[in-house]
Amino acid sequence: MQAKFGIERELDRTFRIIDYHNGNGDFHFHSQIEICIVTDGEIDALVNDHRKRLRRGELSVALSYDTHLYTPVRDAHFSVLILPPEICRDFTESVAGKTIANPFITAGEAADKIFACFREIRENEKDPLIMKGNLYVILGVIARNVVFEEGASYTGSDLISKILLYVHEHFREEISLSSIAAHFGYNASYVSGLFKSSVNVGILRYINFLRLKNVVTLLNERKYSTEFCVLESGFRSVRTFYRAFREEFGCSPKEYLEKEQSAFFRH
Repeated sequence: MQAKFGIERELDRTFRIIDYHNGNGDFHFHSQIEICIVTDGEIDALVNDHRKRLRRGELSVALSYDTHLYTPVRDAHFSVLILPPEICRDFTESVAGKTIANPFITAGEAADKIFACFREIRENEKDPLIMKGNLYVILGVIARNVVFEEGASYTGSDLISKILLYVHEHFREEISLSSIAAHFGYNASYVSGLFKSSVNVGILRYINFLRLKNVVTLLNERKYSTEFCVLESGFRSVRTFYRAFREEFGCSPKEYLEKEQSAFFRH
């Protein structure tokens, strides 16, 4: 089973809670952290190569770019919390380059605490401060109760996993479809077709998307000039960046950042 890159989810940079009743999606991955909490019934949760049947009050955690899938088993109700890395940067930076040895919390005080915080969030959806506070508590409980391991989490075909890792390591450099194909010893058209069918987006758009997101991350730090952020992220010029940004997001970087800062907790 090959995971798909959830580019639609990447375009939405707000915290969201999505409720499911016997719903079932694709095996996918994205940069957001995703926490799945079972509120009734049972589901089979798959995160990377880890699979477990979860019941009420139990949860799974998918870090950035972890592949995941939830399959209802018995009249299942579950909620998925989707956290853009920007709203929990301390946590995402602390787990960067790591994966979770066991991405499930199924019993005891940790599961009870997270479930209680989740209920607080649902009961205070119009109060961003309470929501954010409970969100940080959830992440803190996760950080204390799971074991992190070094290493990337991409799964699926070996070649696609290697290409994804290579792209994430080198997108700031002058890489292209032909250079990537040559690096792995394959024909460019083969790599292009394989990537599109596996990740559900073209490899050049994927590289561009990583560069755009990196520019936004650097701009949010308010330490560097726009030109530095653009060149540091792999674009050859500010003009090229602005054109690519508008094509991908439908607005200017300034408008995007303003919307992002004012809408972290819209759902």
